[in-house]
Amino acid sequence: MLMPEKYTFIFVALNLLILFFFMKKFLFKPVTEFMENRKNSIEQALKDADQAKLEAAESRKNYEEQIKKIREESDKLLNEARIKATREYDEIIVNAKKDALVIVEKGRQDVERERAEMLRQVRQQIAALAITAATKVVQANMDTESNKSMVDKFIDEAGAA
Repeated sequence: MLMPEKYTFIFVALNLLILFFFMKKFLFKPVTEFMENRKNSIEQALKDADQAKLEAAESRKNYEEQIKKIREESDKLLNEARIKATREYDEIIVNAKKDALVIVEKGRQDVERERAEMLRQVRQQIAALAITAATKVVQANMDTESNKSMVDKFIDEAGAA
């Protein structure tokens, strides 16, 4: 028995509706949920990537600021070290000049003391020579010519000694 066309249309329509509801329940709904979940995860990943990019930019900015501060600090320390080295150099030069002046003054005093000692010894020797010469002149009690020759002889003897 064949069914009339009228019933066939109804059965086909009914089968299509049942198939549509089954597909909607078991195929479209899970696929739609999967697509929605995938869309949400992609959006979340993009948001996370943007957030990570912002955090990276902030970290880079902080890093660059820290590097700048470190460079400024190192420049400051180098300048302080240079200033300190210059001060110490100047102090060393000043102290060396003072020490040199002290050494020169001490040398000058030593030379002056030795000169005075030498003059004192020369005076003593001259006085001793004069006394010795006078003693010989008085002992000999000779005439003027013999006194002169005796003094010359004594000077020659003293010069040889």
